[in-house]
Amino acid sequence: MSEEKPADFEKVELTAAMTELSSLKPDEGKAAMMSQVDGAAQRVLKVLAEGDPDALQKGTFLTQIRFVLTVMEQCKDFRDASFTRLVRQRAEEIMSGLENLPKRSQELKEKKKQEAQAKKAAAQKASTPPQPEEQQKQKPKEPEFPYELAEKICIQSMVRHFDGKLDVLRSVHLYGRHSINDIGIPPLFLYSLEFSVLIEDAIKAVIIDNREVLTRRIYNEIDPNADEEKIRAVLRDKQRALLEVVETGFSGWGAAQTEAAKRAASGAGPKKSGGGSGGKQAKKGGLFSKLLGKEKKEAAPAPKKTGPKKKEAWEKVIDIFKESEDRGEIFFPKTFNFGILSYLSGMRENLFKAEVERIIQIADQAKQGSNAKGAVARALEQSFKNNDQNFFEMLILNLLYTKNSIGLDEVQGACMGQKLDEGRLPLSVPEMGRRPMAYAHQINKLLKERAEPRVLRNCLDYFFEAILVLHLIKYEKDFTKASQCLEGEKANLPKPLQGITDGILGLIDRVIFSRQQARETGEDTSRNTRDTIQHTLDKFMTAYKGMYEKMKKD
Repeated sequence: MSEEKPADFEKVELTAAMTELSSLKPDEGKAAMMSQVDGAAQRVLKVLAEGDPDALQKGTFLTQIRFVLTVMEQCKDFRDASFTRLVRQRAEEIMSGLENLPKRSQELKEKKKQEAQAKKAAAQKASTPPQPEEQQKQKPKEPEFPYELAEKICIQSMVRHFDGKLDVLRSVHLYGRHSINDIGIPPLFLYSLEFSVLIEDAIKAVIIDNREVLTRRIYNEIDPNADEEKIRAVLRDKQRALLEVVETGFSGWGAAQTEAAKRAASGAGPKKSGGGSGGKQAKKGGLFSKLLGKEKKEAAPAPKKTGPKKKEAWEKVIDIFKESEDRGEIFFPKTFNFGILSYLSGMRENLFKAEVERIIQIADQAKQGSNAKGAVARALEQSFKNNDQNFFEMLILNLLYTKNSIGLDEVQGACMGQKLDEGRLPLSVPEMGRRPMAYAHQINKLLKERAEPRVLRNCLDYFFEAILVLHLIKYEKDFTKASQCLEGEKANLPKPLQGITDGILGLIDRVIFSRQQARETGEDTSRNTRDTIQHTLDKFMTAYKGMYEKMKKD
């Protein structure tokens, strides 16, 4: 930095950083955008390390730095894991640099004082004691929460911890069958990279929600004025305590969420005392009570509270999750509970990996034989007996998202052992139940967009697999809704594509009728029904390919 013109350095670098971020172009690709964001962040970090700390804490320079942080925060909306992690890291470094400015400013002032004549300065200070106003200026105001830097480091640490657990859960089979890559529907939240972004919001909220506990157990041992490295050194020894607080926090949120769901289901409000058909009526005094003045007077009703109820931390996080779901980025079942995050935090990775591989190997070895389904069923039954409920839930979900010999029917078979109870299997059961409707919406979308035949065929294959495999009575309403969804959008398609929709609707009826007959007669007609589905879809796709080529030319 130039000693003659100290302002030029900050101005040039910060303006250049703003220009770089203002010219981001998603069309140029992820690598180019990451390079621009990283370059802009490095300029800001250089200014924070070498610029005038007093000037950077106010005015235009501070506004420019905040602009850079705002744009970087918006970059998270691109929902790419590697991009988001880069943005997180650089934003955290910039925040740390900002937090370090008062310390740098103080260090520079101390250096100037040391260069001055020490004895003369001390004498002048002794002869002219500072006025109250000057004392107020010299003594910085204590922050309400002095451990913000430690809190940020704790959040970073927990984000990395949960990212690691999610990576293990997804394993090498990320986005296998039934996934967004194959047919376009968002996967269950645990298998979505978008959840790696959303988990940060949940972790931040639970840590802030537990500030009092964390202060007692962790922050009190930290010097608020210590630099980042010293704070990290203390926190390294407190990792277990931090994990316990976060896991307990998510469990507490889960309990509150469950209680709120029960109240909503029963329509029960806050408990009322006194009258009402369900409670005992208070006895009124008789004639003597009135004469003696001993009759109980009815208490005046409590004033009704006005204004909206303040949302709890977990409710705010749920709102963030729902916003992401509304944008079509992620799928949360209605039965989602924060308690699963507490379990995820302590999941035994090696055991989970080994169990997944064991069952996949059993399925691969048995797929040539007639007893394949029996072998897989026995393996899953053994896994359920040997492990807890949450482990089993995540295991069968992982198998559903894995490219292997285990299909929707085997996974449903594992759930059938638990009577398809959403209360016991709150993730996998809704995951299967949402498929008919999710596929129907995607089929409508693909037809409207004139999608490639390969993509449409994938979606139709998975759609009819669900119609053929899922429990006929349990999911009957879902099949009906899927048909209504296709029927409702048919009029918005060109006439030739309406014929494709009519064919799909007719095939749905034939498959369901065939399954009903098989159920009544006890005859296994699944193989014949599969052949019918494949033959009919081949005819659909031959017609669609001709339309697709014609639409491309037009």
